Amino acid sequence: MLFHVTHTHDYNTCMAHDDSRKTKFSQTISKADDSNVKVHGVYADPPGHQIFIVVETDTMEQLVKFLDPIIDYGDYDIRPVLDFETAVKYLTNTPE
Repeated sequence: MLFHVTHTHDYNTCMAHDDSRKTKFSQTISKADDSNVKVHGVYADPPGHQIFIVVETDTMEQLVKFLDPIIDYGDYDIRPVLDFETAVKYLTNTPE
């Protein structure tokens, strides 16, 4: 299952100003396999203080385990998503 994770923080909690938090966040992303999570991409909006992560995992529990080390670094919005081709197929009722 694919998930789009949006991490939001503010200027006061920005990792750009805290090397230990920046390192821990990066290590958490690089160790995603330990939680059975595959990271497809990580994107940043520095002025907006947001990080966007696209991940694939079998269960929400695995995603929670993956995010646990950095869960207190900000707020998270997690949405299940489909790749566009699959979404169009289901929306147009195209047979497999």
